[in-house]
Amino acid sequence: MLRELQVRDLALLEHARVTFGPGLNLLTGETGSGKSLIVDALGLALGARASADQVRHGADRARIEAVFELQGEAAAALRRQGLGTGRLVLGREVGGRGAARINGRPATPGQLRELGRCLAGIHGQHDQRLLLDGEAQTLLLDGFAGALELREAVAAAHRMWSEAGSKLASLEQMQARGKREEEYLRWQLEELRRAGLRPGEDAELAAERQLVRHAARLAELIEAAVGALRADEGVAAAETAVRSAAELDPRLGEAAGRLQAVDEELADLVAELRHYLDAIDADPQRLEAIESRLAALEQIKRKYGGSLEEAIAERQRLEVQLAHAEDLEAALEAALAERERARDQLQQLAAELSEVRAGAARRLEEAVIAELAGLRLDEATFEVGLVPRPEVGPEGAETVEMRLSANPGEPPAQLSRVASGGELSRIMLAIRAAGAEADHLPTLVFDEVDTGIGGETAVQVGLRLRALGSRRQVLVVSHLAQIACFADHHLVVEKVPGPAGRSVVRVRELVSEEERAVELARMMSGAATEKALARARELLEEARFATGRPSPRAMAATG
Repeated sequence: MLRELQVRDLALLEHARVTFGPGLNLLTGETGSGKSLIVDALGLALGARASADQVRHGADRARIEAVFELQGEAAAALRRQGLGTGRLVLGREVGGRGAARINGRPATPGQLRELGRCLAGIHGQHDQRLLLDGEAQTLLLDGFAGALELREAVAAAHRMWSEAGSKLASLEQMQARGKREEEYLRWQLEELRRAGLRPGEDAELAAERQLVRHAARLAELIEAAVGALRADEGVAAAETAVRSAAELDPRLGEAAGRLQAVDEELADLVAELRHYLDAIDADPQRLEAIESRLAALEQIKRKYGGSLEEAIAERQRLEVQLAHAEDLEAALEAALAERERARDQLQQLAAELSEVRAGAARRLEEAVIAELAGLRLDEATFEVGLVPRPEVGPEGAETVEMRLSANPGEPPAQLSRVASGGELSRIMLAIRAAGAEADHLPTLVFDEVDTGIGGETAVQVGLRLRALGSRRQVLVVSHLAQIACFADHHLVVEKVPGPAGRSVVRVRELVSEEERAVELARMMSGAATEKALARARELLEEARFATGRPSPRAMAATG
C-alpha cells in the first residue's frame, strides 16, 4: 500500500508531502489545480518515462519519493531481492543525472518499473480510448489471463521462425542464381585474396612514401645538423678547462659535471641522427613500388566498400558465403528443417495462448458484466471475441475484439461503434476492476474515471470504487461530488500564491466533515452556498448509509 508521496519541484509543485491511507483516497480540486501531477509523480516513482520539461521553472531537478508498506506476496518479493521487509522507498530524480533509488540504493528506472508492476496499476485519463484499439484489447486480455510470459514466448518463437525463413530464402536465392553467380563471387574473392590486404597498410605506405619522396632533402638537413653539432669542440674544451679550475676551487666541480653531461648528451644525439641518416632510403625504385601498391589498394577500396577494413570484411564475408555454397544442398536441407521446427514451435505456443485466451475471455465477460450491473449498465451485454488473424503473428493467432450492447435486443457491436464516452468510462472501470482482481495489485490509481458521467451513474461509480477500496487501496482523481462523498480519505489539490508572485500547488487532507462538505459544495456549484452545503451534507449522509458506515452524529451518541 502507498503510504506517502513526497514531491519537490515537479511542474507547479514546489513541495508537497501527501499521505495516503487504506481504502478509497480521493483527490479533488479546481480544473487546472494540478491534481494529475500527483498521479504523474507516482508514475515517475514507479519508473515512468521522464522529461526535463517536467522540472519546475527555476529548479535544476525534480525529486520524488514514494513510500510503500508491503505485505504478503509483495513483501516476499522484496525479501527475495534483498531489499528488506515491509517498507519500500522508491526515489526518482528528473533532470540532472536522473538518478533512481530503491531503499537508498542506486537503481535504474527499469528496476523501478519492474517493482512497480507488483505495486500499483495506474489508469490514466486516456486509457478508455485505448479500449477502442484491438491490439490494446488483446494485451489487456493477456494481462487478465496471466499470459504475458506466454505471449512473449510466442513473440520469441515468431522471431525464430522469421529468421529461419530469411535464412532459407537467402540460400534459395543463391541456388537460383546458379553457377554463374557463384563463379563471379569466386572471382571477387580471388581478387581480394591476391591483393594480400592487411589492416592499416595504406596508412603505413602513405607515411613511407612521404619519407622516400623527401629522402635527399632529409639527408641534407640531417648532415648539416650533425656537422654543426661536431664542428666546434667547444663543449669538450670548456669541460676540460672548468675541471682544471675545480682542482683549484672545488665549488666549480658541479659546473664541470654539468658540462660533461652536456657533452655526453650531444654525442648520443649525433649518434641517433647518424642512425636515422643511414636508414634513409632514396631509391627511386622503392618510391615507384610504393606508388604502385597504393594505387592498387585505392582501386580495391573503391570496389569493395571505400576503406581497407571494409574490403577485408568483404573478403571474409565472401569466404563464408562460398563455404556455404560448396555444400548448398546440405545447407538448404538444414535450413528447411530449422524453419519447420520453428514453425511447429510457434504453432504450438500460439495454440496454447489461444486456449488460455478463450478461457480468460469467458471469465472476463462474466466479471465485467457483474461489474457493469453495479454501474447502471445492468442490462448491458459485453462480449470478448477472438478474431483469427490471416496468419500467426508475434501477438498470436488472433486479435481480441470487445463488443457491447447497452440496450436489450440490440446485438453486441465493437466498442468503437456503440460506446458513448460515459459508457467507455464505466467499461474501463469495470475491466480494470476485474483485471485488478486477477493481478492482485495492492494499489489501483484512476485518473478522472468520471469522464462523461453524472447523476445516479456517478453515485454507482462511487459505490463501486468504495467497494473496490474495501479490498485494496484505491486512489481516484475526480471532479464529481457524487463520487468524492464515498472517500475514506479526501485530499484537496489547490493553487496558492507562492514566492515572487508565482502560484504553487498545495495538497491537504480534509479531516472534518464540515471541510468535506465545503469541498463537495464547491464541486457541485462552484461556491459553498447554504443550499450547496445542505446538499453536500446529504451526499455524505447518503454515502455513509449506502456503505453501512455510522454517521458522526451516531458515533457521538455511542461515544
